[in-house]
Amino acid sequence: MEGHNFERLKNHILTLSESSEFESAVKEWSLHSIEISEEMDKCPCGQDIKEHCYIENSINGRITHVGNVCINRFMGISTGTLFDGLKRIKSDASANPNEALIEYAQKSGYLYKDEYKFLITTMRKRSLSEKQKAWKQKINRRILEAIVVVKRTHKK
Repeated sequence: MEGHNFERLKNHILTLSESSEFESAVKEWSLHSIEISEEMDKCPCGQDIKEHCYIENSINGRITHVGNVCINRFMGISTGTLFDGLKRIKSDASANPNEALIEYAQKSGYLYKDEYKFLITTMRKRSLSEKQKAWKQKINRRILEAIVVVKRTHKK
C-alpha cells in the first residue's frame, strides 16, 4: 500500500482532515459525487485520471477529489460498479443502468417521481415497449448530463 503515490495521497487527505493519523482521517470522508471527464486530470496521488470521485469530510465539510483507484484501494470506498454502470449508458443511451448507478442517481436527485421504480423494475428486462425505451433514454441522458463533463476547468 505504501509508495510515493500513496504518500502524496496520504498528505493530501491529512491536510484536509481533522485527524493527523491517516487511518482515522480516512473515516472522516465519504463519497459526495462522481464525474467522468473527457480530459485527463490528476489524482492527488499523481496519477492521470478521467474518473473523479469527490469526497466530503463529515467533520469540517471540505470537499476534494481522488481517482477511482485511490478511493477504493486506500479509502475502502467501492465505486467500480457505479462507474461501470455509467460507462454502459454512456456508450448506449438505451442500455439498462445497473443498481449502483440507479441508487446513486436517486440519492443525487437526478431522478423524478416514478423514475427510480421504473429503472429498478426494468433493470434486468431485455425487451421494453417503445414508450419504455424512450423514457429510459431520457432518464439516462439526464444522468449523463449531470455526471459526464466534456471540458474541465483545471484547478491549479
